[in-house]
Amino acid sequence: MPLIRGKKRKIAAVVAGAAALPVLFAPSAWANWSSYIYGATIGFESRRWADESYTEVNFKGCKSEVNLAVGIEIYQDINNWPDDGYGEKQFTNCFIGKTSTGTESGLPSGAYYFEIKSIDGSYQPSANWVTATSVSVDTTLAD
Repeated sequence: MPLIRGKKRKIAAVVAGAAALPVLFAPSAWANWSSYIYGATIGFESRRWADESYTEVNFKGCKSEVNLAVGIEIYQDINNWPDDGYGEKQFTNCFIGKTSTGTESGLPSGAYYFEIKSIDGSYQPSANWVTATSVSVDTTLAD
């Protein structure tokens, strides 16, 4: 009898461990983040984040060769299919000591990222670079 009881305990432990996996890897665990960008060029992609409705991307402390603007586009990362883009947003305030913010709402649940599309009005890859001392993603609408 002790062997059967031991097997049942092992099975219960495996089932409990498997049940805990969705909690460990829940989207909210990788939804909001902050970092920086150093010397990125056109085509740079951010890390991915999970979202269910609303995304806010913030840049602070921007520098580039001309210090005018950086254009980003938020994309939904879709496996085995072209990613859905939500239009380019031009960030200029981050070059004058303020925060530049781009938002999207009504997003379907999924993984998202942003890509640098333009720098100082140029869309030529490696023609320019941009640095941002603070980059953050916030997926909570009630700020």
